[in-house]
Amino acid sequence: MISHWDSKYETNISEIDSQHKKLFRLINNIETVYEENKHHLSGKSKILLDAVSELEDYTLSHFLIEERVMELNQYPNLEAHIQQHNKFTDKILDLKNRLGQGNLLSNDELLDTFFKDLIGFLRAWLTNHILKEDLDYKPFIKFSI
Repeated sequence: MISHWDSKYETNISEIDSQHKKLFRLINNIETVYEENKHHLSGKSKILLDAVSELEDYTLSHFLIEERVMELNQYPNLEAHIQQHNKFTDKILDLKNRLGQGNLLSNDELLDTFFKDLIGFLRAWLTNHILKEDLDYKPFIKFSI
């Protein structure tokens, strides 16, 4: 089930909302490749690895900008928010490393399980993080970068 952007995710910070929309698209891209190639994912391992890398890179960039906006606006829970970002970054790095190890990329059954779990984690994390953590800073933001 691909996640779709909804106005309930809006922070009313155009750059942040635009980046969140792109994160939805990147996750949906991974899910689309997964759904269209289930049980034959090893043939798409390069595409999937590249998609996870792109998501990782874009997320890191997004987090830096979001943290800078919170810092400029003296958001009181900035450190806790940064810790949430760091946990996510660590998890993605761990998953990406697992993806590149051993025979995972050549084993369709293991890849199916890996990507099903990855997509579930990404979808839940993104929507929960935006709805809980990101919307908490919304009232504090007076200006952005």
